[in-house]
Amino acid sequence: MGRTSLPSPKHVVIVGAGIIGLSTAWFLLKRGVRVTILDREPVGESASCGNAGLLSIGHYPLTRPGVSWRGLKWMFNSTSPLFIKPRLSGELVSWLWNFHRHCNRRHLDRCMAVLCDMGFKTLAIYEDMIREESIDCDYARDGWLDVVMNPANMDAAEAEAASLRPYGYSYRRLTGDELRQRDPIFRDDVAGAIHYLDSAHAHPAAFLKGLADACVRRGAELRTAATVSGFETGGAHGLRGVRLADGSAVEGDAVVLAAGVWSTEIAASLGLRIPMVGARGYHVQLSGLERLPSTGMVLHETFVAVTPMSVGGARELRLAGTLEIDRLGRPWRRERLAMLAKGAERYLHGVTTAKTLGEWAGYRPCTSDGMPILGFAPRHRNLLVAGGHAMMGMTLGPVTGKAACELLFDEKPCFDLSMLGADRF
Repeated sequence: MGRTSLPSPKHVVIVGAGIIGLSTAWFLLKRGVRVTILDREPVGESASCGNAGLLSIGHYPLTRPGVSWRGLKWMFNSTSPLFIKPRLSGELVSWLWNFHRHCNRRHLDRCMAVLCDMGFKTLAIYEDMIREESIDCDYARDGWLDVVMNPANMDAAEAEAASLRPYGYSYRRLTGDELRQRDPIFRDDVAGAIHYLDSAHAHPAAFLKGLADACVRRGAELRTAATVSGFETGGAHGLRGVRLADGSAVEGDAVVLAAGVWSTEIAASLGLRIPMVGARGYHVQLSGLERLPSTGMVLHETFVAVTPMSVGGARELRLAGTLEIDRLGRPWRRERLAMLAKGAERYLHGVTTAKTLGEWAGYRPCTSDGMPILGFAPRHRNLLVAGGHAMMGMTLGPVTGKAACELLFDEKPCFDLSMLGADRF
């Protein structure tokens, strides 16, 4: 995975101004590297910013045992938590088959050993970034709740939390009464919750904008409305830089491809295969609730994430969730956006009568084995691919950026990358 025969880069071109691209830039800038960041959208409109805001370290990947079979049952239901629009596509069939092959306990155990190690390290980096750059993003290390409606599901929810103990994670089981005493917003028929104690939450857009500003202050050139269409090949190490849709080029010693789900199309121009699907998620931002929860949560039976956020002193609530796999660019499914409030109202008072401040939909880049990508492209020693974090991009972006910087300097990365290689496909 290293760049053993290449010198340390003096100028790095980063494609993508989401959490992974900006985190990589931040670490490179601290080492005195010249950085150019390119994105077709303004900072604040990416999948990173549409995230639920839960920095849920130790979270399971999508490839859990049994998920693929449940996905088949849900495939034709447009209001299911995971909706896959059936279509004739060899790429989709290949992705689904590979996804199914990885939904087993052995693979999950291997994934968790890596993801759990990344978790604690990423929160330490978050706290360094926030402190060093004075980023105001409502960050709080207060854990998250797995909130259970059906009493029969409590033991299974606790068993999942207990499986993280060998990795150093801790939790507390709460009864429904304890939950309501802590937060009166919960309805009487909620059975209880598992409180994952080690995680955190933040306002994603506020953090991303703060980090982008910090990178610019440190000397980065941040160019938005810059659509990358391919690469400039040649030179001593494989690539001279990237080519923009307007025909111009941006050259550098190395390129980091961190463009989310759009990385697949960009990489294909080089003959590089990065099989990801865009799983569209939605969020709705609410205000005017009489009561807000004190901690972020995921509602166990409906899979809706609920996060309190402070925006300019105003207290708001974000509802986020759903996975929808369809062709990129298809119109929003309003019924899926409506699922969020309906799913939350079963657990929480006042959701459906709250004021809607904003709505969002965007694509989470999902690999078929459930693991992120971080590694150099085959045959191109100065192209580093970083992405494929699915719903965990906001959580694991900072530690991915640190490891990306270490790879570019041919150093031992801060966590095990053996399952993340860009050549594994």
